[in-house]
Amino acid sequence: MYQNGLYVNSCSSVWYASVPYNSDGYQYAHTGQAYAVIQTYLHSAPNSERIYLQTKLKDSLTLGKYYYGEFYASAGDIVAYGSNNISILLTKKAIYVDTLVDPRGVIIGNAQVYNYGNPIIVDTQNWVKVSSIFKAQGGERFITIGNFKNGNQTNTKLINNTTAQCDCAGYFIDDVSVIPLDSFCLKADAGRDTTIKVGDSVFIGSLTNGLDSVKWYANGTTLIDSIRPGFWVTPTASGSYFYVLQQTVNGCFSKDTVYVNVTPLPLKMISYKLLVINDDPNSSLRGTKQSVENIWTTANEINVSHFNIQRSKDGKNFTTIGKINAKGFSYNEYSFTDNSPSFGDNYYRIESIDKDGKMNYTEIKKLTINNSSLNINIYPNPAKDIVNIECKEGMKEVKVFDYLGREISHFVRNDGNIHRLSLNIHHYAKGVYVVQITTAKGEVKSEKLIVE
Repeated sequence: MYQNGLYVNSCSSVWYASVPYNSDGYQYAHTGQAYAVIQTYLHSAPNSERIYLQTKLKDSLTLGKYYYGEFYASAGDIVAYGSNNISILLTKKAIYVDTLVDPRGVIIGNAQVYNYGNPIIVDTQNWVKVSSIFKAQGGERFITIGNFKNGNQTNTKLINNTTAQCDCAGYFIDDVSVIPLDSFCLKADAGRDTTIKVGDSVFIGSLTNGLDSVKWYANGTTLIDSIRPGFWVTPTASGSYFYVLQQTVNGCFSKDTVYVNVTPLPLKMISYKLLVINDDPNSSLRGTKQSVENIWTTANEINVSHFNIQRSKDGKNFTTIGKINAKGFSYNEYSFTDNSPSFGDNYYRIESIDKDGKMNYTEIKKLTINNSSLNINIYPNPAKDIVNIECKEGMKEVKVFDYLGREISHFVRNDGNIHRLSLNIHHYAKGVYVVQITTAKGEVKSEKLIVE
């Protein structure tokens, strides 16, 4: 047979029946200082060991009269699963007669109070409202809370895979009520105002079951739904949106508005790197002057105004040395060359400025300028099919990276006795690449290669 629910209270002298800590986990009461615990599903035996709550109403329900039923549920911390079918069953008699009880422990019945769509409740942090409007058959005097469906009619979802101590679904239950609808006006509930990012979704409305006269209007004018008490919306662009719910319940008309503010996605800096460029590759003065190219790629530039390229000698005090306007596309590539880097250590970063003036920064990159010639020559550059790489003092290693920093080619000569390498690049996609050379002396140098 089925078991009785567990009552827990902050005044309890034993830990397992206390609040917020108890044998079923951790949760504060929705209101007051106490709540009850039920078990709605056991994975190893889906049709046994259910735990229910039952009590007697103050008065019997009246035939043909409409009522509003409500309670709050929160998934337990120690259970492995969440389940649906969490509901209220109202009966004329207390459920203790054998003919009403499944021999394996399931009370079978058609509950009157459950959420719209009968979803699985998985929230272990917050209290979830379960509510319905229903019409009384007359004479209902007892209220029972639990799962009134067999295991094959119960949907479950794994919610605590690592911390579960019970191979079951269980819930804390609080603030149960059944109220005649003619004693109050059930007001429209469009949900809470919220702010989301572009591409995100937000649930508006409620899950109150039994609402049969609802109308949803987008921005107050366009009818978008006349069936559901609540649903998910996904605005496609940044801006302010509002949705108006109009409903009539038992002759009471009401409306409510929910506002959804959609902000642009934050700028995403995909990559940022520095590349040293030696001047005049055909001159005997090659390497006596060096430039530093800042290369970065971005996404989600919807709200970005421009980028400031900044340089510092100490990594703390930065000066803006250049500015590039944002392109505003979903994927962007940028390059800025600093033709006057200082001798020694140079620190760089990119400052992004939003249209509203907000500033964001990349990580700080450090690069040392030593003005020493490595006698490296890459030609032709730009190239289409073959590119030649020369180094008078010899090369131990040559690597080629694409614009995102992925290694494309790799050549090794441990003795550093190779002075010229011809590289076939006909299979390279058009774009900018970085050739990284390790000389026979162990010095590392990077050069830009453009493939046409």
